[in-house]
This record gives sequence, C-alpha cells and structure tokens, in this order.
Amino acid sequence: MREKEMDSAVRYSNGTKQSVELILSFMNKTVSSISRNANVIHALSGASYLGAEEEENSRTVVNSLIYNLVSVHEYIRKIEIIGNRENGAYFSTVFDDVEGRIGERNAEIEAMLKNCYKDAAEAYYFLCVNDKVISFVVPIFQPQSGYRIGFLVIDINRSYLEEIVATTTGGADEKVLIVTAENETVLSYPYTANLSEIIEQYPQLLDMNQTRINGKIFGKESIIVSDSISYSNWRIVRMIDTAKINTSMNQLGQIGLFALLFFLIVSFLASYRLSIYFTTPIIELNRKIKQFEKGDMDTRIEITRTDELGQLSNSFNKMVVKLDSLLKTAIEQEQKKSEMEFQLLQSQINPHFLYNTLDSIRWLAVIQNVENIGHMTTSLIQLLKYSISHKGRVVTLEEEINMIKNYITIQKYRYGDIFEVVYDIEDEAWECCVLNLILQPLVENAIYHGMESKEEGGLIRIEAHVRNGVLLEISVIDNGAGMDEKEWKSGAGKDKKMHTGIGLKNVEERIKLYFGEPYGLRIRSVSGKGTEMTIVLPKKYREQV
Repeated sequence: MREKEMDSAVRYSNGTKQSVELILSFMNKTVSSISRNANVIHALSGASYLGAEEEENSRTVVNSLIYNLVSVHEYIRKIEIIGNRENGAYFSTVFDDVEGRIGERNAEIEAMLKNCYKDAAEAYYFLCVNDKVISFVVPIFQPQSGYRIGFLVIDINRSYLEEIVATTTGGADEKVLIVTAENETVLSYPYTANLSEIIEQYPQLLDMNQTRINGKIFGKESIIVSDSISYSNWRIVRMIDTAKINTSMNQLGQIGLFALLFFLIVSFLASYRLSIYFTTPIIELNRKIKQFEKGDMDTRIEITRTDELGQLSNSFNKMVVKLDSLLKTAIEQEQKKSEMEFQLLQSQINPHFLYNTLDSIRWLAVIQNVENIGHMTTSLIQLLKYSISHKGRVVTLEEEINMIKNYITIQKYRYGDIFEVVYDIEDEAWECCVLNLILQPLVENAIYHGMESKEEGGLIRIEAHVRNGVLLEISVIDNGAGMDEKEWKSGAGKDKKMHTGIGLKNVEERIKLYFGEPYGLRIRSVSGKGTEMTIVLPKKYREQV
C-alpha cells in the first residue's frame, strides 16, 4: 500500500509537467504558423510590393496576427519579428521598440543563442531564459533559397510559469526544479529554496530516460523523479517528501492492527460455533462407519440437514444399502456356482469307473472283430476321458470341438445317417479359450430336438468366428423342427430329463458367472425351419485366463 501511495503521489505531481508541456506545445504551433506566414516571409525577404497600399495592408495583417496572439494569451509578454540587418523589416507588439535597432537586435539574439545552446545550429527553435521572461527564438527562412531572413521572438512571462508550478504541485511536501540539459535552472519551487545542488548530488537525474530514485532532500527522505519536458531540452525534477506518506501508512497500520484483533476475536467465536455445527455430524458419521466396519449392515444415519454433510450422510446410507444388496447377490452367485461345480463333480465321479469298464469292452470287441462296437466304445472312452482329464473350467476351442466329434460319432450309431455335421472354424478361433462342455448341450439339443422327427436330410453346422478382434462367436445351426420361446427358455427340449444339470439355461449362467453379464447365449428358432444357437465369449488365449 505504501508503494501504491508513492506511485499515486508521483502521478499526481505529474500535473506540473503536463501543464508546462501544454504551454510549450501551443507555443511550438504558434511560432511555426507565424514563421511560415506568407505575409511575414514577404516582409522579411525584402521583396517589392505593387504599391504603398499593398505594403500597408501586408504590414497590417502581420501586426494584427501578433497583436491578437498577445491579447488572447496572457502568458505572452511580447512578440517580435526582426528582419536581417540589410532589409530593415521589424514588427513588435511593444510600441516603444524602434525599428532602427534592427542591427543591434540581431546581434543581441545571436549572442543570446550562443549563451543558451551549445548546439544551437541543430535546433528548430530555441528557448532562452532570463530573470523575467522565457524567450522562444525561431529563425525564419526564405522557402525557395533556404536563406535566413530574420527571427521570430516570443517572450513568455516567467512569473506565469512559476504560478503554474505553484498551483500544480502537492504543496509543501513537494519541490519542483526545471533545468536545461546544460544544468541551468529555468525555475524552481519553492522559490526560496536552492535546489540546484540536487543535480550535483544525483547527476543521473539528467539522463534522457525517466528516472526515479529514493534519496534525501535537505535531510528528509524523498522520492525524486526526473523526466524530460516535450518541445524543449528541459528536465523537470520533482521531489516528494515521504514523511506524510509514511505517517498515513503508520496510521493505517494501527487501524489495521486493531481491526485484525477485532476480527480475530470474532473469528474465534464464529469458528467455535461453526466447529460444533460441522464436527457433530462428522463424529456421528465416523461412529456409524465404525459400526459398519464391524459388519452391522442395518446401520443408518438420521438425516436432519440438507447441506454437504447431509448429502454425505445420505450417500452413506445409499452405499450401505447397495453394499448389502451386492453382498447378498454375491453370496447367491457363489452358492449357485458351488452347486453347479458340485453337479459337474457328480457327473465326473461315475465316468472313472465307466472309463475302465468301457476300455475292457473295447478290447473284447476288437478281439471278437466287432468293429462297430469297438469304434463306438472308443469314442465314448475319449468323451469320458475329456470329462475326467479336464478338471479346469477353461479349454481351447480345438479341444472342445474334438470332444464334440466323439460325441457326434456315438450319436451317429444311434440315429444313423439322418443328419450330417459340417464344421466352419476360422483359423484364428482354434486356440481361443472356452468353458469346457459348453458346446455339448447345444449339439445335444440340435440332435434330440431337431433331428428326431427327420428321416433324412438333417444338417448341423458348427461355426466359430472372431468378430472385431475382441469377440468369439460359436454357433450351432440345425435345420430341424425348431422350438418356440417357451421351450428354449425352460432350458430343455421335448424331454426335460435329457438336460438334467447341463442344459441351455445352465450354459447361459456358466458364461455370465465366469466372463460377466455382456456375454452369454443367443437363440433364434423358427418352428419347422430350424434353430440357431450362438455363444458369445471374449476372445482370450490360454495365457490371458
């Protein structure tokens, strides 16, 4: 805040610079318009007039021009238009100036320029300062030849500029010094103070760029700002006493300290009340969570508020209900999975004994040269061997298809040639993983439900394709009798005993339990035209499961 207050003081003090620049800007335009006036140039160049009347009119125009400027602008003390020594032209707003002094006046101006400017030859107009006036001196040139034909001199009351400086400064806390590039004082405020030593103490203030430093003026801490004044080679140096700023800041600091103490007390009381308001429901929520951690699924929070804590309590209640529901669902699914695994285990206990017995029958059939019985028994042995040896749930599609081929061989001996089986397995699908014994219920349904009513021409297609690189679709398609929706949703064909334990419904549940809800069994069936059953699984290989 102190820094901003100092910046504000600097900006406020900038009014002095702007006021001086405004006057100099107008004077720049004024001297430019007079020095380029056609009547002025004609009078100074010594050109002849058509007659005395024309000469008189021209002189009247020039006199009116300079008299009007003096009468309108109170800060202009005098305007002179002085020709060279040889032409003798002279105009002035002061009546007692004598035209016969043209030669002397030219010499005075040239001497004044030499004293005011070291590089006067490079300037367009010149500002010369003495005790009473500040003179604008402008050489006037003949446009065609570029020859200097005279001078324009405008004197500004120095006291007027002093009044501007006095009215635009910040009072006793601010001091102003205007100097030329050669470190000559133009004016200073207050008038009684000798400020010329400031430049000697801080010479960087004469740099062309704006300069701001902190220093001491007459033993007081001050901000010293130096800047150039447009339309001149002057520099304005402003010195602002920081004591007043520091006093204001100290008072503000004391007020701030008391305000801080007051708000600390208020904040303490408010925070105590707020802590009770907010911590009470949090403590209650923490207590309920600990009850929930101990397994109390009936715990609930009584909701008495509608803010974020009330919403949090409501979310906790919903979470408990949801978790309770999910836990019950998970328990039910695990129970179903255990029952299914137990049923599968039961179906595999007897085949151990049957496998050994059937193997003995197969060798007896071979010895007796009964090939049909031997072939059928071999297929049945392979089928039972697949059931016994694959104790895991997951097998490759190739292994499952080989099992299906053994199963179909056995069924062929029962049904004869009433149906044919065609395989269309995509190369990429052979090594994909499936659940074991997942195709047998589908093929069994196609034979028992679709082919029993046929005498010949039955066809069963077994297809497997990879879709979009992420799905494995296995279809069993027959051209049999078909089923209505009630039959296949019940999980059985015409004879429900055929599908005890491993039916279509069982296949659907096994897939969803192992791979998730997005996968399962799709059935499309039209009575009299056939049935298409499609298993949808994720495409996975052995190392991914």
